[in-house]
Amino acid sequence: MERIVVVGAGHMGSVVVRGLLDGMPQVEVVIVEPSAERRATLDSRAEAVAAYEPRPDDLLVLAIPPQAFDSFADGLPHGACAETIVVSIMAGVRLETLASALGTGRVLRAMPNLASRVGQSMTVLCPGEQVPAAGVDRAKAALSVIGKVLVVQDESLLDAATAVAGSGPALVAYLAQSFTDFARGAGFTPDDALLLTTQVLRGTADVLAEPAVTPQSLYRQASTPNGTTAEGIATLREHRVGESVRTALEATTERARELAG
Repeated sequence: MERIVVVGAGHMGSVVVRGLLDGMPQVEVVIVEPSAERRATLDSRAEAVAAYEPRPDDLLVLAIPPQAFDSFADGLPHGACAETIVVSIMAGVRLETLASALGTGRVLRAMPNLASRVGQSMTVLCPGEQVPAAGVDRAKAALSVIGKVLVVQDESLLDAATAVAGSGPALVAYLAQSFTDFARGAGFTPDDALLLTTQVLRGTADVLAEPAVTPQSLYRQASTPNGTTAEGIATLREHRVGESVRTALEATTERARELAG
């Protein structure tokens, strides 16, 4: 039986474990969590252990804080991960660092986002050069239980992925706040204002996912000359909202580079 081991029972680790248990019932799921108190709260369908005991055919998912990585790697027996496929969801830890510390080039980096808790993550996955195609497929399948997965070969793209996919939900939520604030100011109840906003976001996302639809084609289609939508788009342009969003994404990308060293 295939075994997937998740190290770390924090928010993201717990989300991945729950997704695996629900979406891949044929897989043995093990979660490594040093805290006995936290282990007692975990889903009983997964085996919870205090320390990782490596097996060559494991798919190992590192869902620990970056600052805990050195201690984890130092505690492994020499060569323990030589044949293991290792997926890191630690922010800012480069492939080179992972490979050096774990003694294997069979490492991948993944950038999920907070929508993973509802099975709608946009995860960007980057494999190291020594990861076989079958290993990439295993990692992609495991991460698909929490949403969509995009595989990229250029690790530098993960910095931009941090901005668009990783920080994207929070940035969109910040903009969504303006919609809910406006609706409440117009007289809608807080619940109704949130319903209006969330359904607009959900419906827009579904339309954008249709073949041949782009953001530009969608807003142009909805903008009747001299109509209400056209007036709104013109105001956004006047206030350089698009430019501000791009600047925010650029700043987020640069910060991701700084944190990764």
